[in-house]
Amino acid sequence: MVTFDVTNGVLFSADAFGTFGALDGKLFNDEVNFDRDWIDDARRYLTNIVGKYGPHVQALLKKAGTIDIKIICPLHGPVWRSNLGYFIDKYDHWSRYEPEEKGVMIAYSSMYGNTEAVVHRLAGLLAKNGVQDIRMYDVSKTHYSFIISDIFKYSHIVLASPTYNLHLYEPMDTLMRDMGALNVQNRDVAIIGNGSWAPSSHTAMQKMLEEMKDMRMVAPPMLIKSAMKPEQEKELEEMSEKLVESIKNQAL
Repeated sequence: MVTFDVTNGVLFSADAFGTFGALDGKLFNDEVNFDRDWIDDARRYLTNIVGKYGPHVQALLKKAGTIDIKIICPLHGPVWRSNLGYFIDKYDHWSRYEPEEKGVMIAYSSMYGNTEAVVHRLAGLLAKNGVQDIRMYDVSKTHYSFIISDIFKYSHIVLASPTYNLHLYEPMDTLMRDMGALNVQNRDVAIIGNGSWAPSSHTAMQKMLEEMKDMRMVAPPMLIKSAMKPEQEKELEEMSEKLVESIKNQAL
C-alpha cells in the first residue's frame, strides 16, 4: 500500500523503492553514487522481501505510470527527487523476473573441496571463452540473500552440490527452497552433482528446478563421484561451451 500526495506530487512508497543500508547524512539519490554504492543493496532488498510478488509490483508500476510523480519517499534508503525513471526501470526488470545482465552466477556447496574444485575449473573455462561477468558463491559461507540478489541479476545460473543423506547438502537445499519461495524463474541453468555410493544431489536439484517456472537446462546434469576424473574434462568443457553459446544468444 502506498500514498500519493497530489498537491506536491510525492509518492510515499512504504517498502517499495527502498534499500538495505544506512544513510550517512545524505538524504537524496542525487547526493550519492547510487549505481556504485546502493544498487546492490536495493536489488537485494526487493528480491528477498517482495521477490515472490512480481505481479503485484507490476500492478503498482502500471498505476504509478498514470500519475505525475515528482518525489519518491521510501521507508528505507535515499529519497528520490531526480532520475526517477532509472529506479523505476530497475523495479520493472526485477518484478518481471528478467535478468539485468548477461553473466553466470555459480552457487556451490562442498564438503571436502572436490565440488568446489569442479566449479572453479568451470569458471576458468567460461572466462577463457570470453564470459567476463562471473560470480561465485559458497552457499555455506555467504548469506542466501546475497545469492538470491545475483540470481535475479544474471542471465545464467550454475548450481553444484554434493549428496547428503540421499538428498542435497543442507545449505544448497535451503538456497533452492528460497529460490522457489521467491518465485525465481526465467533463467538458463546448469547442474553439477556429487556423491559416492548413492549420488542423488543432481536429480534432487533438477526436480526442484522443474517445480519453478521457465528454468531452462542448457546441458545435461553432470555427475561426479567424489572427485572429477580426467575423462570427465570433456563433459565439463561441453557444459561450458553450451553456457557460452546460450549467453551469446541471450537477448536483454
